[in-house]
Amino acid sequence: MSPIDRVLGQVKDDSAFMRCVSRWQEIPARGGRYAALPADLHPKLRTVLRASGVERLYSHQAESYRWVRSGRDVVVVTPTASGKTLSYNLPVLQELLSRPEARALYLFPTKALSQDQQAALNLSVERGELGVKVATYDGDTPDSVRVSARETGQIIISNPDMLHAGILPNHPKWIKFLGNLTFVVIDEIHTYRGVFGSHMTNVIRRLRRIAEFYGADPTFICCSATIGNPRELAERIVERSVELVANNGSPSGAKHLILYNPPFVDRVQGIRRGVVQEARSIALRFLKAGVKTIVFARSRLRTELIAAYIRGSLENFYTDDGRIRVEAYRGGYLPSERRAIEAGLRDGTVQGVVSTNALELGIDIGGLDAAIMAGFPGSISSSWQQAGRAGRTQHLSVAVLVASSSPLDQYMVKNPQYFLGRPPEEGFVDPENLHILMAHLRCAVFELPMRPEETYAPTSEIYLQHLEEGGTVRFSAGAYHWSDRSYPAEAVSLRSATSDNVVIVDTTNGEYAVIGETDRPSAKEVLFDNAIYIHRGEQYVVTKLDLENRKCSVERTDVNYYTEALVKRDIKVLHEDDTYDSCGARLVVGDILVRTQVAKFKKIRFQSHENVGYGEVSVPEEEMHTRALAMVFDDNCPAGKALRGIDPAMRVPAVARIGTLVKNVSPVFLLCESSDLRAAERLRDPHFGKPCLYVYDAYPGGIGLAEAFARQIGTILRASLSLVRDCECSEGCPSCVGPRDPQEEIDGNPKEAVVAFLSAWVGDS
Repeated sequence: MSPIDRVLGQVKDDSAFMRCVSRWQEIPARGGRYAALPADLHPKLRTVLRASGVERLYSHQAESYRWVRSGRDVVVVTPTASGKTLSYNLPVLQELLSRPEARALYLFPTKALSQDQQAALNLSVERGELGVKVATYDGDTPDSVRVSARETGQIIISNPDMLHAGILPNHPKWIKFLGNLTFVVIDEIHTYRGVFGSHMTNVIRRLRRIAEFYGADPTFICCSATIGNPRELAERIVERSVELVANNGSPSGAKHLILYNPPFVDRVQGIRRGVVQEARSIALRFLKAGVKTIVFARSRLRTELIAAYIRGSLENFYTDDGRIRVEAYRGGYLPSERRAIEAGLRDGTVQGVVSTNALELGIDIGGLDAAIMAGFPGSISSSWQQAGRAGRTQHLSVAVLVASSSPLDQYMVKNPQYFLGRPPEEGFVDPENLHILMAHLRCAVFELPMRPEETYAPTSEIYLQHLEEGGTVRFSAGAYHWSDRSYPAEAVSLRSATSDNVVIVDTTNGEYAVIGETDRPSAKEVLFDNAIYIHRGEQYVVTKLDLENRKCSVERTDVNYYTEALVKRDIKVLHEDDTYDSCGARLVVGDILVRTQVAKFKKIRFQSHENVGYGEVSVPEEEMHTRALAMVFDDNCPAGKALRGIDPAMRVPAVARIGTLVKNVSPVFLLCESSDLRAAERLRDPHFGKPCLYVYDAYPGGIGLAEAFARQIGTILRASLSLVRDCECSEGCPSCVGPRDPQEEIDGNPKEAVVAFLSAWVGDS
C-alpha cells in the first residue's frame, strides 16, 4: 500500500476529521490516448525523446504538432502536468533543425517560468546535441549576454514587459531575429485577461507589425490552463483564427477532492478554528506519512506562518531518510532562493512547500501527491490549477480545500455542488480601450511611421490625428512620424503595477545582507518600524523603513508574536467632471483620491493567535488618484425612493451587495476582469450627503472603465437584476450578490432586499 493510500484510509477512519468534511469527491483515473511519433520527426529529436523515456506522444501533442506544421495558429488547453510544453517545443525544434535560420520567441508571464523553460530546453538540447541556441532575455540578463542573444539566439525566452519596453522599441538591433521570426509561443494565456490582456493584445499587434515590416509572419502557439473561453481569448489576443486543441490525451491517476470546514471553537458565536492551524495539522498528516505536499496560502504572512508551524512540529520527527524538509515560497525572496527551493522539490530533498499562488503556474516542481488550499483561491479556475499541482501520471493524489471564516469560503464548502459544478471563469479583453490603445499607438509610431491606411486598430487614424494635434506625432510624406523627445514605452506599465521596490537589508551585528524585496505600497503595510518580518522561518524586527531611499533595515529577533497592520481606506472626491440624471439616479463622473492609511498594528501571539497588544505606525498615506462613477441616490430620484422603500435595516446590506453584483456582471459588458474595477458603498456619503455607490478604476489615473460603466449603466443594472432573480440560491451566492456573512446581524434576506431595490429602481424592462 502506498503512503497516500495509507493516510487516506486513516483520515476516513478519523470521525473528528470526517465530521468537518462537507464533500469527499473521488475523481477516477483516466487512461492515456497516444499517437505515434510523427513520421517527419528529425532523428535528433527522436533521440532526445527516447532519452527522456518518450516513445510516443499524447494525442493532444500530436494534434498540436500537425496544426503547427501546417502553418495554423493553435491554442492548447489541457490540465496541469499534461505535457503542454512538448506541444510547442516539438514543432519549434523540428523547424529549427530543418531550417536553422528560423527564430522563435517564447513569452511567459513571469521570470520564474522563463528560467524554468530555459533549464528544460537546455537539457533537451544537450541530450540530443541539437546545436540550437536558447537564450533568456529579460531584466536580469547581463548586457554582455544580450548582444549574443540578439545575434545568435534561435529561441529567445522573454516576457511581455521586456517585449514591450526592451525589444520592440529597439527593433533595429533585432533585425536578424525579427526578420526570421517563425513562431511566437504565448504560455499561460489565461493570465492575460482584463487590463493586462488588453495591453497584451496591443503588444502583439506591435510585434506583428514590426515582423511584417521585416518580412516575417510568425505562427502563434498558445497554451492555457483551465478557462471558460480559451479559443475566444486566444483569438482576441493574437487577432487571428486559432485551432483549439482541448482533447487531453495524457493519463492521470485518481484524485480525491476534499472540502473541509474547520471545527467550531465557539458554536454560539459561529467561530471556527483558524485556517492556518487547520492547514498545518492536515499537512502534517500527509508529510509524516511520507506524502510530498504543497500548501497554498492566501498571503505572504500566512505562507510564512504555516511553514514555520509545520517546521516546528517536525523538529523532533525523523524518517528513515532523515528529517523532513519544508520550505516557504513566495514573492519577495531572492531569485537564487526560489531557484534552490524549486530544485529541491524536483530532486526530492524538499518534501513539502508552502506557497502563495506563485507556484500555481506551470513551474516544474517535481512530483507532489497532496495539495492543500488554505482558503478558497478566489476563483474556480485557480482552485483547479492549485489542486492540479498534486498528482503524477498514474499515481493517486489528493487535494483538500480548507475553508477560512470568510463568507465566500463558507459558501463553497457548504454548497459543494456549486464548487464542483461551476464552469471555469471566462476571460475578457478590450484592446480598443481608449487609454490603452492611445498608449500603444504612441509606442507603435515611435517604432515605425504609421500610414493612415494601416489597420493597426479600427479607429487608429482618428486617434493619430488627435496625437498630431497634441504635437507628439507629425504627418509627413504620407505617414505619421514620432516627433516627441520622450520614450513612450517607459510611460506604459502593462500590469499597472509599480516597479518601485523596497530592498530589505539584514543589519544584524553590522552585517549588510540583502534578504528580499517588496513593492512600495506593500512595504507600508508589512515593513513599518517595529514590524516583525518573517523570512524563511527567521524573525526580523524592522529597525528603519526608509521609503525615500527604498530601503528597509531589519535585525534578527526571537519574539513570540508577529504583527499585522490595521489598514483604513478612504475616498475623497477631487473633481466632478460631469453630472447628469440617468437610469433613475444622479450620476457623477470625476476624479477621486483613494487613500490607504496604516495607523496601528496588532501584535498576535504565535500558535494561539491571540491579540497581545497594539503599536502605533507612522508612515505616509498611500494615495491613488483614479477615475470613478458615483451613483447618488437623491431623495426624489427613483433609486433614492427605491432605497427608502425597503426595510431600513436592509439598506446598508442592499447597497453593499449592489456593489458586489455589478462587479460580477460588469466584466461581460466592459470586457475587463472584476479585479480591474472596485466598488465602495456609502449610506451617507460625506461629499454628496446622500446614499451613494462608487464604482472606480483599480488603476492609478484611471483606465476608462468608470466612464464605460456610466455609458452602459442601464444595461448593466438590468442584467444584474436578471442575474440575481434567476439565480437558484436562497440568500445569495458568489455568482450573484455574494454569500451571506454569518457574522452579519440582520434578520432579513439580503438577496430579496437587492431584488426589491433593483426592481423599484430600474423596473422590469
